[in-house]
Amino acid sequence: MLKRTITLAILACLAHAGSAQPLSIPRSPKGLPDSASVGIHLDGSSFFYNYEYFKPFAEGYTQPGFSLMPTVQASFGSQLLVGGGVHLNKYWGTKPFTENTPILFARYQPLKNFYVQVGTIENRDGHLLSDLLYNPLYKIDYRQENGLQLRYYGSRLFADAWVSWENYIRQGDNDQERLTAGGSILAQLTPSSSRWEVMIPLQVVFKHIGGQINDKSDTTKRVHTYSNLSLGIQLAYRYNSRGAKVGLLIQPIKFGGSFNASSSLVTKGRSALSSTLFLSSNAVDLKLGCLFGNMVYTILGDPIYSSVNVGLAPVAKARNVFTGTFAYHKEVYPGMQFRFDTGCYLDPSYSGLDYFYGAGISFQLDRMVKTGSWK
Repeated sequence: MLKRTITLAILACLAHAGSAQPLSIPRSPKGLPDSASVGIHLDGSSFFYNYEYFKPFAEGYTQPGFSLMPTVQASFGSQLLVGGGVHLNKYWGTKPFTENTPILFARYQPLKNFYVQVGTIENRDGHLLSDLLYNPLYKIDYRQENGLQLRYYGSRLFADAWVSWENYIRQGDNDQERLTAGGSILAQLTPSSSRWEVMIPLQVVFKHIGGQINDKSDTTKRVHTYSNLSLGIQLAYRYNSRGAKVGLLIQPIKFGGSFNASSSLVTKGRSALSSTLFLSSNAVDLKLGCLFGNMVYTILGDPIYSSVNVGLAPVAKARNVFTGTFAYHKEVYPGMQFRFDTGCYLDPSYSGLDYFYGAGISFQLDRMVKTGSWK
């Protein structure tokens, strides 16, 4: 018993926020050409991931399949980009496509490094949310989000605000409207030339179900709103010129929400404290850590970190989750990356380990052709 306690204490000192990735200020996307142009873009991934979850908080599942997003994009000068295509998603063993949805978007860039996008929004970087707030699997099978987005890329500041409308209803429909919204701000306090790095991440996610035109007499259609809020700090040291670094990410998380009466234990919302010790290089990511939670539900994150199950029923008031993850990634061809991931989760209140493993190849290929001025 003493040996187990000491081991858990050491892991707690190393600390890890579930599987939160080391955060970095992203590069600004390539600007649009001054002249009109049209091009074909092909984004896609092929993957196999297996999640062996045995605890009552999350159900195990396997994701074997591929996702393709071919689009045609046209720029109208340096400020306006319009695109359209289709999102094809298929899981092996299913005959039809699991998802076959249109992609339509328009992006307006009134200022350098700032744009407004409507339609299908950009989320392949997970909005720079930690893995606790945004499941990394969504970046592999390309979760599609449609709505409104505002983004800013600075040399030491990144900001992303978005809303994804997931279910539209009309008066009299026997359903509820559903939407998810979020925001992410990452501020780097240290100069980019410094090997020491101090970052402040502010992250929020909201889930809203129901609205004014729901049937007020139907108690099953009550309005529900959930929220995850986090203000953390990341300390890191870049130990070589290629950007490899070792560091610690600490994230307190506040959960709020309104539930059905059967889930009254969580109506006031609770909180969690997570921390991540990470080593990140051009090819390898290593992470160890822990999450201490008290009645927390992660809206878009991996449900393994929640204290309630997939039906939003309380399972455990307090949770301690210790984790370790490993990832190998390599660019095998320009625009094409191979990735292998594995990890395990230990909750001392339960016997046995939850774990996952998987691999995939993702690619982003494009070709733009200038066409001169539009008539």
